[in-house]
Amino acid sequence: MTGDKWFMPPPAGRGSRHTRLRLFCFPFAGGGAAVYRSWQDKLPEEIEVRPVCLPGREQRFGEAAFEAIDDAVAALIDAIRPMAATPYAFFGYSMGGIIAHHLACRLMADGAPLPAHLFIAALRGPNMTAPRRQLHSLPSDDFWSEVAAYGGTPAEILESSEYRTLFEPSLRADFKLAQTASSADLPQLACPITAFGGTDDSNPAPTDLDGWRQATTGRFEKHIYPGGHFFMAQNEVPMLELIATKLGCPPVAGGQESYSRTSSN
Repeated sequence: MTGDKWFMPPPAGRGSRHTRLRLFCFPFAGGGAAVYRSWQDKLPEEIEVRPVCLPGREQRFGEAAFEAIDDAVAALIDAIRPMAATPYAFFGYSMGGIIAHHLACRLMADGAPLPAHLFIAALRGPNMTAPRRQLHSLPSDDFWSEVAAYGGTPAEILESSEYRTLFEPSLRADFKLAQTASSADLPQLACPITAFGGTDDSNPAPTDLDGWRQATTGRFEKHIYPGGHFFMAQNEVPMLELIATKLGCPPVAGGQESYSRTSSN
């Protein structure tokens, strides 16, 4: 990683004069910027993908992960604001969606330009209370059992006590941030919101995404794809095609076959 510590830079030859819009991508709990590394080659050249590098993972593994949403926003706002002069959008997956939503509201409160679009994946509407118990306060064995139930965690981590010991502090911090963040009283945004969910995800269930309709005065759409909480792994291409279309760019050709159930207003 070079340049600003908060953002993975675009590949060589990208993010130049062809950039029309930046897409900031926020990772899920336990995830990192590398989740979005391939997106630059799968989205039109006009979209500059900037994965967000949070502390406690990857090149910033030695830094303490955020435990509170206010701390995350306070640290990120100064990094995001100077880059908001170029039109931009946010994509946030689960915990990343919480950070993206709070940042967008903070930017609006500061009078900064709003995102052209807010994309939210695998996250219930901000007016809904999460039914699952607080993972960050569970004993270690119970904590990892709950993490495993989400899917998406490599078996080599789940099966290794050394890896679990290594990753547990930052992962606990992520879940503490996600499960203690209060979003119900945030102001309505004016930008469009598109929410993505999985047919087999129970946390959130597809109907739990409907609350995002009240989070904006702009247009809202919901797209449901096959899969559980990490449905993006098998539906990345059609999701990126939709994102490109929403951002006013023709999608890159060659997408895989899939489907989504859609609702909008």
